[in-house]
Amino acid sequence: MARSAEKLAISLDRDLLRRAERLREVTGESRSALVARALRQFLRTEELERQVREYSEAYRRVPETASDVREARALARRSLAQADWDDS
Repeated sequence: MARSAEKLAISLDRDLLRRAERLREVTGESRSALVARALRQFLRTEELERQVREYSEAYRRVPETASDVREARALARRSLAQADWDDS
């Protein structure tokens, strides 16, 4: 299925444009493809950072208890004891 594309006019400072053009020459991408790839990467990074912030905030609101730590260690010991270790 073909995706529809929207045209966008942007302004870049000369140095950033020059660097993007050099990269584009190396990768063989069009300007549109390069900008789209950069934007997708930026959005993935932003989403990951948002998730980490939410996780951290939730952990601060409800930190693990000593009991949680004991249970996690016990589970880890049981799991490691049952692992099929290859001695080679």
